[in-house]
Amino acid sequence: MLARVASHLYWLSRYLERAENMARILDVGASLALLSGQDDERAAIEPLIITDTLASFHKTGQAPTPEQVARFLAWGASHPSSIVNCLEASRENARAVRGSVTSEMWENINDTWLQLLTKRGPVGGPIDASFFEWVKERSHLFRGITFATIRRDQPYQFIRLGTFLERADNTARILSVKQARQRVAGDEGDEVDLADHYRLSAVLRSVSALEAYRDTYRDAIGSRRVAELLIFDPTLPRSLRFCFDEVVRILSELPQAPAREARRLAAHMLASLEHGLLEDVYAEGLDEFLERFLIDNIRLGNAVHSAYLEMK
Repeated sequence: MLARVASHLYWLSRYLERAENMARILDVGASLALLSGQDDERAAIEPLIITDTLASFHKTGQAPTPEQVARFLAWGASHPSSIVNCLEASRENARAVRGSVTSEMWENINDTWLQLLTKRGPVGGPIDASFFEWVKERSHLFRGITFATIRRDQPYQFIRLGTFLERADNTARILSVKQARQRVAGDEGDEVDLADHYRLSAVLRSVSALEAYRDTYRDAIGSRRVAELLIFDPTLPRSLRFCFDEVVRILSELPQAPAREARRLAAHMLASLEHGLLEDVYAEGLDEFLERFLIDNIRLGNAVHSAYLEMK
């Protein structure tokens, strides 16, 4: 496959997944801001910390209120990873390779963009829960149409690869949200602070894992178990382990020769998730573990780009 086509497909899926992830982050950010009260600036800027956009937001000169932060991340024209810019970039990548996607896929992503334009007003669009749900639903719909209509050849693999690399990055960032908050005194049966319970519930909801947590542990929500589920569970579609099971499988089905470094990095990351223990994560420090994972994930993305997406 031409590197140009592979690159468009890869970034089409990454940008769409990023838009969905931003909607998830803003949803959980709104929940945390409500728990802390409207005057808590730390809660308001939490989504900016997760997405590493705090400095960019400060450059706008806006007050760090929940509404301004949400508008910046959802509709900010100057923010490359805002929801509106991600959906536009995803559509443009799809338009560039219309011959490599099915007509149903193109119609879906184009219709998503047209609907978004109708939502955008002169001062920006909505920033409520229904809008974030709409973004997630459109992403889910595109993924379902892709699964149902496209051949299982290289275009499909590059779309899936972009999805899971982006998703792993997002889960690690969302999991880190609670590290800026007070830790629960005891996670294995001790009394859990009510605010922290709702905070951890919001984290689980943001990655569609609340029901999975209840099915797995059937107990009060504790921070260590949340970390264990989102890092190591091989059956949870947004866990780090699940994402890297998929990444390694996809890389094994793409041309092998140019991707030696990418496959090595992916295999190393999967091994640490497949055989790692929660005790080792906490011995290192959860913050440190997640930071190292994010750096390694960026390195893997760079290796994939060098192997398949660069014009040579």
